[in-house]
Amino acid sequence: MPEVTMPRLSDTMQEGTIARWLKKPGDRVERGDVLAEIETDKATMELQAYESGVLEKILVQEGESAPIGQVIALIGSGAGVADQGGASAAHPAPQTTTASSVTGGGAAGSGGSGLGTPQEASPRPRATAPVEVPRPAAPVGQENGDRVIKASPLARRLAEEHNIDLRQIRGSGPGGRIVRDDIEAFLESRRAAAVTAPAEAGVGAAPAPPVAAPAATAEVGAAPAEELVPLSRMQATIARRLTESKQTIPHFYVSTEIDMTEALALRRQLNESVGEGGVKVSINDLIIKACALALEKFPEVNSSYRDGQFVRHQAINVGIAVDIPHGLVVPVIRDANLKGVRTIAREARALIEKAHAGKLTPADLSGGTFSISNMGMLDVSEFIAVINPPEAAIMAVASVRRTFVPIDDQPVLRDMMHVTVSADHRILYGATVARFLQEVKRLLQNPFSLLG
Repeated sequence: MPEVTMPRLSDTMQEGTIARWLKKPGDRVERGDVLAEIETDKATMELQAYESGVLEKILVQEGESAPIGQVIALIGSGAGVADQGGASAAHPAPQTTTASSVTGGGAAGSGGSGLGTPQEASPRPRATAPVEVPRPAAPVGQENGDRVIKASPLARRLAEEHNIDLRQIRGSGPGGRIVRDDIEAFLESRRAAAVTAPAEAGVGAAPAPPVAAPAATAEVGAAPAEELVPLSRMQATIARRLTESKQTIPHFYVSTEIDMTEALALRRQLNESVGEGGVKVSINDLIIKACALALEKFPEVNSSYRDGQFVRHQAINVGIAVDIPHGLVVPVIRDANLKGVRTIAREARALIEKAHAGKLTPADLSGGTFSISNMGMLDVSEFIAVINPPEAAIMAVASVRRTFVPIDDQPVLRDMMHVTVSADHRILYGATVARFLQEVKRLLQNPFSLLG
């Protein structure tokens, strides 16, 4: 029977979390159909079926994680769907000690000590030998501390974050496995108990209105007055990598202001010549092209630090930071120095659309050698960005602002833009970054050079 395994969907992925199953057991599946959405450390991606057939079993439920290569579902002829009543064979379901429990497992009659086999059917208390009675797999909450608790990695992490003893929770996953939903349900019940407890504490008095229960009277251990939102896998990865970046990479910063008046004029000319449906060029597209050309001239900036050595990248692949509802992704425009402005514009639009649709692939996200973070559309006067490892630098781009600048001792209104490069001081030095920025500035202030 074909097995559906957890695929490797990014170069740094160790395990994936099932965000959503798009098929259910019994559904007909054709090769190439999207079976599920999988949350990786970089994005949520689609899992396509490798084989045609019937989805017979789902072994890893929504919210649960599995390492790369683990079987997460089975596709077959459909004959196995009838067994779905128990996630049984692979994941023993809770069993009672009644005789009827034998109906679920074919080997029940043996009464042996095999893992997951039902208990002995007879309720007789008498035993002829001190044979250990097989322990039910699923019942949860009453056993002593030596019970093996099944829980997904995500559930365990949430339990640790909220100081929850997993023995208090009854798992709803296969074989009694505790999953994220169980943790969240437990937290909700604990919050509800904390809210109702003060009202019940009144001595013979009429029930107080809910608002009369001050926070100060809440019992010890009550839920705090804030909401705790578990991080998605991608958010956790962003948090970890950016923390590592700031802790392990010695950042320094170089800023300048660029007169974008001519660049805006060029963009206007380019876009006026585009017909309906044509790709229009943005300021960011011009900045990408300018940075790519400047990186050709200053290959030190297009480098990485690895194991005490400089790594000079031959390709110039510019990452563009894209804000998405639940995180930040940096898809990459490859060989940006070799592409025209309109091609860059077209590729950037496609990547941004894929990012918002959650359809970026590992290829879209890997291989960057320099990044640009542009918050110009958010009315930002200036900011600095954190380096995206293993790159050596990132440029933060603020809004273009109409500003009076002195020209020939006269105040003249110009469109000025503030940029800051964050650089890795292990391989870059202030003067190098300053010269790189001078080149970016020269190109953008003479924008026709971007079209050559």
